[in-house]
Order: sequence, then C-alpha cells, then structure tokens
Amino acid sequence: MSGRCEPDDHVAHKLGAYILFWDYSPVTDATTKLPALNNFEFLPDLIGFDAGGEIVLWVECGSTTMHKLTKVTRRAPRARVVIMKENERSAEMLRKDLLAGFDRPERVEILAWPDKSYKDWVALVGDRAEGFGEASGHMINGVVNERPVLIEFKPY
Repeated sequence: MSGRCEPDDHVAHKLGAYILFWDYSPVTDATTKLPALNNFEFLPDLIGFDAGGEIVLWVECGSTTMHKLTKVTRRAPRARVVIMKENERSAEMLRKDLLAGFDRPERVEILAWPDKSYKDWVALVGDRAEGFGEASGHMINGVVNERPVLIEFKPY
C-alpha cells in the first residue's frame, strides 16, 4: 500500500480510506499504464473502477491542489471525487477554498476525520494492521489490532 518514500501517517490515512471505500474494490498502486489513467500526469491515493475500466472513485488523502482537482473532475466526469482530510478545520478551509475559486465545488466531496481520531488511528495502525468489521457510507466500525474502532467521518 505504500510507496518507497511514503510517510507512515500517509499510509495509515490511505488504509482508512481503503477500508471506508471497500465496496469500490479500491486500488492503491495504480499507474499511468492503466488505460483509464493514460492521459493523467498524476495519480490518486486510491482509485476505483467499474467493470468496463472507467474511473468511478478518485480519493486523495491529505493535501491536493486545485489544479489537480480541476483536471480530475474534467477527465473523470462520472467519478466520485473524495478528499480525506486529517481534521475538521482543514476540511472546512478546503470547502471554503473550493466555494471561492473552483468551478465545480459540488463535484468534490470532503470527509474529515473527527476530533483526534486521525492521530489515534495512526498510532493504532502503527506498522501493522489486523482487523475486522464493517464500513458503510461515512463510518468505520470494527476491531483493529484488538482495539474497538468507531469512526464517523464528517462530510463537508
């Protein structure tokens, strides 16, 4: 799930997104060699495809640029575009930025880890993760590394 130089907290963030979007059969290591991505000069943290190979989910964990979001919403017009933010404050700021200067702010869904759940998640996952449970909508409910987890992501 991680790249060679990817920080541990970003890997944990992607793991949370992977669990949350499990229903999309997400891919974390997509390359531009995939037909759906051959006209992209950048890659998502997580991506989902339909049976025909069309992008149906594009997830960014943490920071992203307006330039990238513009290209994604234009080149993948039917994809669900989600930005996962580490906290509610950064999610609010991103939503304000999108409303102020983005031509299609409604195309971008923002989900925030509530309260201090992101830091708790990173500490819990550490260098390994074993778990079970369920994820639906905006919630993860389960047991990870023998500890109960209930996270309800806040939409912005």
